[in-house]
Amino acid sequence: MKEKQSRKNKDSLFFREVVDSITKDINERAIAMIADRFGFGKGNPKTLGEIGETYGITRERVRQIIKEAIHKAKYKSKNDILFKKAEEKLSLALEQKHGIITKKDLIEMMINEEKEEENFISFILHCSDNFKIIEEEVEIEEVVTLHHFDLGFWKNIKEKAKNILHKHDRALHTDDFFEEFLKVHPEIDKEMFLNFLKASKEIKRGVFEKWGIHNWKEISPKGVREKAHLIIRENKKPLHFREVAKLIDEYKLSKKKTHPQTVHNELIKDEKFVLVGRGTYALKEWGYQKGTVKDVITDILSESQEPLHQDEVVEKVLAMRNVKKTTVIINLNKFFQKLERQKYSLKNKKVEELA
Repeated sequence: MKEKQSRKNKDSLFFREVVDSITKDINERAIAMIADRFGFGKGNPKTLGEIGETYGITRERVRQIIKEAIHKAKYKSKNDILFKKAEEKLSLALEQKHGIITKKDLIEMMINEEKEEENFISFILHCSDNFKIIEEEVEIEEVVTLHHFDLGFWKNIKEKAKNILHKHDRALHTDDFFEEFLKVHPEIDKEMFLNFLKASKEIKRGVFEKWGIHNWKEISPKGVREKAHLIIRENKKPLHFREVAKLIDEYKLSKKKTHPQTVHNELIKDEKFVLVGRGTYALKEWGYQKGTVKDVITDILSESQEPLHQDEVVEKVLAMRNVKKTTVIINLNKFFQKLERQKYSLKNKKVEELA
């Protein structure tokens, strides 16, 4: 058991050992500056200015020292066995992802529980000629690619995918999205397609396995109303506001705990939602109308050219309101004209609600 734990600890510190190996001939001050710059250990990466203040030198001098130290480390790495093993590990991971992966995902693939290793990996990537680090931009996340990776090909795939989304003007389920994409790029397999999309900053996958433009409400809903609208629509049925609050948290749509009363307060004043039962909301886009059960019955009978049977009215109301059958019948008997054969129509005079 101890031997297994020892091997695990050794593996988890592998990238730190690699960095120690290629920097052992560099003077201590330069190594300390590199450690500060890359955030080795538990520290966060520091700016050149912050490092300069620590050592009482200009930021430009810090840049020069770090540049020279990295140059020495790169030279040392050419014949370093540990470094070659690290390159092999990183290359294999990138090949599995078709040559491109976000830096964050690559680091998560490489480290175990040892989070302190991640900045050592960053340093190794900077010292290797086998990889390219592409900084975060408008259309792409911070990614790592194999040196020979064709970024132009990636951009072409991304643009074709973006055009499909704009054409449909809605988020698409993974399978439907890929099926559409195959019409323009039949040679691309699904795994490559999805790996390429993960590197995009413009196209994102939402919590319901649908892809869309990153700022679409279906993908990145803002505020309680947009989140509730997404939750109710994807569930395809009316939901109680407490259930909506619970699902917002379960799908991690909010960083803070969602309070049910906040959801209730937001939905009741928004025209997009209709209260169809005690605390239960549906979407107006589904055909639900605001109002009491009496209001719903009034609309149903107004639209009908002839009196309707009690069962037919009940069926129509229950399709729009989460109430008991007896509630509908009570409203029919109180506010509407009862005819023979259990049929009902509007009263000739104005219907007044009983006190």
